[in-house]
This record gives sequence, structure tokens and C-alpha cells, in this order.
Amino acid sequence: MSTRTPFAAAATVAVTVTVTVLGGAVVTVAPVAAAPSITLGYETGPAYVAQNDGRYGDAGTPYEAGDVGQQANLVVVSRTTVEVDHGPHAFILLYAPFDVTTRVTLADDLRFRDTRFAAGTVVDHRYRFDGFRASYLHRVLPAPFGLELGASLQIRNAAVAFTSVDGAAHDEQDDIGLVGALKARATYRPATGPWAALEADALSTFGLIGDVSGGIYDVAVEVGGTIRPGVDLYLNARLLGGGAEVPSQAIDNWANIVSFGAGVRVDLGRVGPRG
Repeated sequence: MSTRTPFAAAATVAVTVTVTVLGGAVVTVAPVAAAPSITLGYETGPAYVAQNDGRYGDAGTPYEAGDVGQQANLVVVSRTTVEVDHGPHAFILLYAPFDVTTRVTLADDLRFRDTRFAAGTVVDHRYRFDGFRASYLHRVLPAPFGLELGASLQIRNAAVAFTSVDGAAHDEQDDIGLVGALKARATYRPATGPWAALEADALSTFGLIGDVSGGIYDVAVEVGGTIRPGVDLYLNARLLGGGAEVPSQAIDNWANIVSFGAGVRVDLGRVGPRG
């Protein structure tokens, strides 16, 4: 979300001025298009893997987050964004890595794809789900109660692997794919004081795409404030989840990750000294 105040938009309105000069000549000053604003954002904080159910392979063993030690500790996550705002249009690039490796002694036999890991085996389990996302939003309601609607396209870079610590067994499921979603952002940004926002990306296949049944959602609630012109600090709570059942590839995975973060956004065109 850009850190522009409600008055910044008014300042970008171009005006055509007609001036009469000596000799009666008339000079028309054409409108000057407002330059786009660029806002950089970064947030980080702890995350908890509330759910991560998986089954890989025709004879694969179903397992949960607790079975592979993912709920024993919190995970530190981060996000980096670049947002370009031009009039009612906003273009956003997001990089959100998520890569967690845990070590656990298996309580029961587990088959992952074509590899069997016997009960009592000490294994490292890796779960990687990096997101590279591009989004477009169009403002339909202005500040202070703003609303923007649009869509997102995400490159999914996923990997799930089991490796026995003794090196005797290893198997891995890799995947790179495109995931689309609808996007909305609602904001309350008064002229002064704290602001609040609700941002969501979400989509479900509803079973309409071949034999694939799945969905994705990324929902965050934020509160923040401006500490100096062009610089905002904020806190948020986020639910990131989704998954898919793909019978043709014998994959069934669904995850829910809850995180709490602190972040900063810097509008490069408005940074100034403290007011």
C-alpha cells in the first residue's frame, strides 16, 4: 500500500492554463502527467505452521505437520514488495520465500513417493514454497475509505523432500507452476493519525480445472502510521494457506500458516525530514 496522503492525489492533478502575452499572442500550457510513485516495503516476523497435511505417491503415507516436527518451533518469515502507483492504478511485485527444514525421528513407517522410511529413522524434512507474485489493483473508492480491486499471478516454486540423516534414503517432489488469484485491498487512511488496511488474494478451482481441486488465500490485517513524510511503520497478522489435490500426479497437500509481522514502507518520491 502506498504511503500517499489523501492530499497527494490532488497535488498531481494537471491544469491547462491559457496566458495572454505582449502582442496578443496566446500561449497554452499543456497538462503535465503526474509521475508514478514507487514504494518499497519489507516485513518480517514469526510464523506458525498450523496445518501441513501431505500425501505424495499412489501408495504414499498421509502425514501432518506435527509428524515431521514443523510445530515444535516458530519460523521466521519475510516479504519484500515494490509498488508503483500511477493515478488509480497500482502494480505490485512481491517476493515471499518460505523454506523450512526440520529433523525428526519417525514414529511409524512412512512412504514418500516411491521411497519407504522405516519407523525409528531420523529424517530431515524440507518444505519449500517460495512465492513470486505480480499484482494489479484499480482504485474504485478514494481515501479515506479506499477500495482497490484487481488480480494476481504467482509463480509457485515448491519442493518437498525427505532425507534420512545417514544418507541411505532420499526422495523429493519438485514443482514450478503459475497460480492466479483475485485481489482486493480496503484501507482507512485519514489525513492524520493511524491507518488500517485489509488485503486479500484468493482463488479456488471449485473442481472446474480437470481433476485438480485446490485453492490459495493470503489475507492480512494491518495497522500503521506515518513516522515522517513518505515513511510508514506497521504491524500485521496474516493467514497464508492453500493447497491442491492432483490425482494425476498422486499429490495431496494442504497448508495453513499464521504469522505476525512488523514492516516498513518507503515512498521514494516523498521521503523527507520529520514533521
